[in-house]
Amino acid sequence: MALTEMLIMSSTITTFRDVVTSPVIAFILLALFFIGIVLQVFSTNINLFGVVAFTSIIIFYAGHLLTDGHNISGLFLFGLGALLIMLEFFILGTFLGVLGMFMILISILLVSGNILLYSIFLLFILIIAIILWVILVKKNNKRRLPFFSRLILSDSTDKESGYTSFDDRSELLGKIAKTITPLRPSGTIRLDDRRIDAVAEGSYIAGNVEVKIIFVEGTRIVVRPVEE
Repeated sequence: MALTEMLIMSSTITTFRDVVTSPVIAFILLALFFIGIVLQVFSTNINLFGVVAFTSIIIFYAGHLLTDGHNISGLFLFGLGALLIMLEFFILGTFLGVLGMFMILISILLVSGNILLYSIFLLFILIIAIILWVILVKKNNKRRLPFFSRLILSDSTDKESGYTSFDDRSELLGKIAKTITPLRPSGTIRLDDRRIDAVAEGSYIAGNVEVKIIFVEGTRIVVRPVEE
């Protein structure tokens, strides 16, 4: 009974290997992988395209790892190439991405066992993927990859986006306060329960004098004595 089960398992593995490593199925798996990756990076969330791409490349390598050849080194190259491509999205420049893609292509050729045929396959698939990439870039007005933009902080902290590098004190303009310390020309004034650094309009204002805030720019507040 055990021998029968082992024979059935061996036959199943052999059938799986023969199907996956057949040129037609291998071509379909590689096409699903590269095209699925392109469609995934232009989506904001992981979706069917990403799942299909991941599953396809797993099946491709699983089938080819059951054959003889440079499959372990090819699998290592694929993993390293994928890691470099991921790093490309966090490091300026294009060298890592190009190197990572080159490693993945070499990896596929190593495990394929037929460099010439699979070179033709990859050339054809890459042409389709590049055309699809260009179309999606033109449709994506922001010129950035939606999927990876979720992983990278891209919020602007400029004034137009509602951010300032200091407290907005424009509401103080025209308010009446009282000097706590003499202003020579800078010092401290009190507005209600708030202590505020201020600058005299002239060179000096004595302490305990009512003043009017006449100018506000960032943290700079200019005051003058209230006329009697």
